[in-house]
Amino acid sequence: MDSNTDYASLVPIPPADAHKYSRGKAIVVAGSAAYPGAACLSSCATQLAGAGYTQVFTAKSNMSLIQAFRPSLVVGSFSSLDVASALPVQHPGAFVVGPGFDSSDADAENVARRVLKQASAPVLVDGGALAFMSSLKMRKALRRRAERGSVTVLTPHKGEATRLGAPFGLNLDDMSQEEAAYSLALAYGAIVVLKGPDTVIASAEHSCRVTNGTVALAKAGTGDVLAGVIGGLLAQGMDAFDGARLGAYIHAEAGIIAAERKGIVSTCAEDVLDAVPEAFMRIGK
Repeated sequence: MDSNTDYASLVPIPPADAHKYSRGKAIVVAGSAAYPGAACLSSCATQLAGAGYTQVFTAKSNMSLIQAFRPSLVVGSFSSLDVASALPVQHPGAFVVGPGFDSSDADAENVARRVLKQASAPVLVDGGALAFMSSLKMRKALRRRAERGSVTVLTPHKGEATRLGAPFGLNLDDMSQEEAAYSLALAYGAIVVLKGPDTVIASAEHSCRVTNGTVALAKAGTGDVLAGVIGGLLAQGMDAFDGARLGAYIHAEAGIIAAERKGIVSTCAEDVLDAVPEAFMRIGK
């Protein structure tokens, strides 16, 4: 098991001459019309994880709400996203796709497919976008990303993982959490963050278990915060496996801190988001 000090050594500390672009740009593609809050939570989490610049693309009806929630976010509509030019070539960046997506939203599915096909930067796929990944077109897009060396991170909970395994005939109920995460990683050519009371991160080469979770995180919206924290770390150019395991650890610590402040019963996703800065400060102590 990794120690606090091990995780502390992974935290990307910006140099004295850093600027907002050198600290990494996060592109968050999130929030169908019915779920604007997921876009708020995930995009803010990228900032708290250290990304220097966060741009959000969402359903048009969500734009003013997100701008009011966090004025430092740059907000556009799904249709205005130009994947090829979204990230500066000379600086790090990453995409977060799917928090708050309605799995029946054709516009959301189309924008997810565009990102996977056109982006060379790391792409984290979460929430409603995971429902799209098991289609033949999406599986082909993911395989092509792996073949060209582009990193994809999938963040399913158990139910989403079961659906991801179905096209490959994987019966995850007969597997340990490690086996399930590893099987999905191989099938999709991705890093898999399999969420649960413990969270297992697996790639074709590595796996680890993050064991500091709390039942306080069993609330709607906390997964959006996790997606944003990992996405913010990837945007800074972190190794994707290290970014996923550090993000899972920080998220769990934020859950513990939030529960200390509000209690296990009353802790909500907003409380976990607010606790992310203290979680970063605590590790290594």
